Amino acid sequence: MATIHGFSGTKLYRTWKRMKACCFNKNFSTYYKYGGKGIRVCDEWKDDFVSFKDWALSNRYDDNLTIDRIDPYGNYEPSNCRWIDIKSQENNKTNNHLITFNGETHTMAEWGGITGISNKVIEQRINKLGWKIEDALTKPTRKYKKRGIKKC
Repeated sequence: MATIHGFSGTKLYRTWKRMKACCFNKNFSTYYKYGGKGIRVCDEWKDDFVSFKDWALSNRYDDNLTIDRIDPYGNYEPSNCRWIDIKSQENNKTNNHLITFNGETHTMAEWGGITGISNKVIEQRINKLGWKIEDALTKPTRKYKKRGIKKC
């Protein structure tokens, strides 16, 4: 008999279902990033939504947050998960390009926020134009008056 928990139409329930699909459904679009790499959902949560819900509600769950694995190579389990905003989530991806400058290490997106230079411009300067990191992060962008277009 199915357990009635009253959460089946909620974002939290969809998060739980998606988390399991990513890890166990080989036909799921992002399985290769999770289950395909050996990432699993702990036994405590795998077949027990109420256990997952109880953990989530006692760990600052909010509909505006996403579940995040602290260690991106670790499993979905209470000791490795937290609720964070999407910007923080984007900065915890394994494919981020980390840049160290003046003793500080940040992702390109974080450097964009720190410098005020678009992370796309920073990426283009470093990867396509071959600029030194110092120049990519400190030289202001030029604005073309006629079109208002920024150029590296």
